Amino acid sequence: MSETFRAYTGDAIEVRYDKNRCLHAAECVKGLPEVFDVQKRPWIQPEHATADRIAEVVERCPTGALEYTRKDGGAKEIAPSSTTIVQQENGRLYMRGNIQITDGEEAIQATRATLCGCGYSQNKPFCDNSEECKP
Repeated sequence: MSETFRAYTGDAIEVRYDKNRCLHAAECVKGLPEVFDVQKRPWIQPEHATADRIAEVVERCPTGALEYTRKDGGAKEIAPSSTTIVQQENGRLYMRGNIQITDGEEAIQATRATLCGCGYSQNKPFCDNSEECKP
């Protein structure tokens, strides 16, 4: 469960991206294409929008592959008061809340995560799109 984040830093916000948790839901590129553009390098350019807008879009990422740290004193992401787990038609388990995921060796704190529902992921417990899950 090693975290493989890459940081993209702007004046007001730092955005971190974990390619091993991304399932290409595209909430970021649809929500703020001037910041999240896979055709550009770097593909995340936090200086192209306000920290508030970037934070709002990052929080839509269902997998937790995107996270942020405000550098401008703005609010950090707040976990919902109760944890929800929703099984998608494809078997994936979308989680939101104050989540601690442990694999016996290390623990990850998260507010958003997508867990494997098929057992074939090479990035367990997270889904990696290895197989089309069947609930």
